[in-house]
Amino acid sequence: MNEPADSDPSQELVFPRSHRLIRHLALLYGLGTLVVGAFLGLAALPEDVLPRLGAMAREAVAGGLGAMALGALLLASTALLGTLALTAARFRYSTAAQEGAGAAAWRSLGRAADPGFAGRVGQALIVPAGTLCIWIATRIMWPSASGVERGGADIAAAFVLGLAFVSLVCERVVNGFPSPQLPEAPTLRRLLLLATLILAAAACLELGRGAGFGWLHWPAIIIVCIPGAVAAELAVRALARLFLPARSAEDARAVTDSLLAALVTGGPRAPGVVLRTQFGLDFARSWALAFLSAALLPALAGTALLCWVLSGLKLIDMEHRGVYERFGAPVAVLGPGLHLLLPWPLGRLRSVEYGAIHSVPIGVDPSTPEAAADAIGAEVAPPASLNRLWETAHADQAHYLVPSPSTAAQSFQSVSTEIYVLYRVGLTDTAALHSLYTLADPESLIREAASRLVLRYFNSRTLDEVIGARRDNVSGMLQSQLAADPDIRGAGIDVVSVLIEEIHPPEGAADAYHAVQAAEIDANASISNELARAKRAAGVAQEEAHELDAVAGARAAERIHAADADAYRFAADRRAYGEGGQSFLLERTFGTLVDALSRAHITLVDYRLSPDQRPILDLRSLIAAPAAGEGAGGATSGAAAGGSAAGGAASGTSGEEDTGGEGAGGELPPLTPGIVPSD
Repeated sequence: MNEPADSDPSQELVFPRSHRLIRHLALLYGLGTLVVGAFLGLAALPEDVLPRLGAMAREAVAGGLGAMALGALLLASTALLGTLALTAARFRYSTAAQEGAGAAAWRSLGRAADPGFAGRVGQALIVPAGTLCIWIATRIMWPSASGVERGGADIAAAFVLGLAFVSLVCERVVNGFPSPQLPEAPTLRRLLLLATLILAAAACLELGRGAGFGWLHWPAIIIVCIPGAVAAELAVRALARLFLPARSAEDARAVTDSLLAALVTGGPRAPGVVLRTQFGLDFARSWALAFLSAALLPALAGTALLCWVLSGLKLIDMEHRGVYERFGAPVAVLGPGLHLLLPWPLGRLRSVEYGAIHSVPIGVDPSTPEAAADAIGAEVAPPASLNRLWETAHADQAHYLVPSPSTAAQSFQSVSTEIYVLYRVGLTDTAALHSLYTLADPESLIREAASRLVLRYFNSRTLDEVIGARRDNVSGMLQSQLAADPDIRGAGIDVVSVLIEEIHPPEGAADAYHAVQAAEIDANASISNELARAKRAAGVAQEEAHELDAVAGARAAERIHAADADAYRFAADRRAYGEGGQSFLLERTFGTLVDALSRAHITLVDYRLSPDQRPILDLRSLIAAPAAGEGAGGATSGAAAGGSAAGGAASGTSGEEDTGGEGAGGELPPLTPGIVPSD
């Protein structure tokens, strides 16, 4: 019942118990929300600002602890703020009614004093706003597959577990509060119980992640979604009230009833209660459930015994072997596969690597942050740190002093190198036993032994010998010396290879050494260019000489063959002339004439066409004209041509020519009609 306020307005108002309880709970959960939010906000700070707290905050965000804890606190705060708005309206409404101020005084209080308005519009403002905050926080702090570091997981889990205990106390207080004074107490209790369960589960999951159980990432994702889902249901219920008429002051309620919360925490809408009340199905009276209840303890004992026996069933993957210890003593080395052994603690299987190769940088302190190289995927582009240029410093680079060949008493030079030793546990059973029981840290043993050998190698050679030596030969020598080390051989370790990535002068001397090497390369290149030019000139000269020799030989052969042909024809003509005499000459003359006439244009003229039987064509003028113009040579040529044509074409004359041409041959004979060469 609400306690009546004093009629004297000067007296302080006395709030009812329900309002004071909800106000205190809202302040408590709001303070917890602010503290958790401020702690998680440290994850956004740089790593050098509050490094310890920042690392814990980043781990809490990455593991999902922050999203679960903050979501649970925001859910409880949202429900409490909605209930607080309704209890405040009820208090104002009851105060105005007890004072009897009348309708005018009631209207002066405004709509904020109306419980129906607070249960309708007030819930539609508060609950969706809280739901939006929950979803934003969940989206920002969504858990990842692996955290940043696990050093502060136990501390953060203990803090959240303390919040869960405080929330449990608050839930018990609300559970014992009378429902007539606070109608929202049953449903509000379930929301506070849900927040308590989420906080406790978040703390347990964080402890498991700190212990190395990576599979807890998936339960964390499921629990992270629960506050957002419940808040979304409450927001839908609150917004749906806007489309319904406002309730009376006595019937107004805050939005705290959630079906999802009832499924987890129980209540009137739990599945068992709904089946019993709505469908009349009471499984508590079932003989099957009674039988299961009676057989629960034997079943649990049998299940525990079976699980204990199955603890001796071991599966060894392909990359490992197992040393089986029976009552603490090793009895066998088991290969990959499924094995049935004595259960724990009677039998124990200790894992040993089978063929896995490890890399150890030599000359580098493993405690330095630069020495811890991140894993790089096969398909990822290599970072700039893997650049092997001399001007670039690397994380695994070591520096050594080598003796100088100068005449000074003590002189040293520095070189930078990057050497890795690849090793594995021996493949034999004896090597597996030695590696497990003889050596605790094989990497330290390999690093110390290899560092001694590398230091001895560099201290016994000069700079030119170190840089000019073949790295394959050096790595093979170091590998054989490491394999012969008694400590390594007795620990069951196989040295697979020694990789020498680089051996070069320090960064300051790299440019000068580059210049020396560049000068040597230029000199060798110049010699090679000159040799190539000389060989090219000799080849061209040989080609030209061969061509000239071939041309001269061809011409000589052609002339010899032509002379042989002429001599053969001459001998044939001479033999024919000796046998035929004038007949051979006449035949040759006719053959020459026929050959000449076959290539000349001729005209046939009959002298009988003229009545006076004189030549129709007189060519003497044509023959004499060139003779007068060209000289004696031309006239002689023309006369010879005319005489030849006349003598070869016709025989016999029927007339005489009065005029004649002058030339070297004297007068031309009279033209005889007959065959006349045409122009």
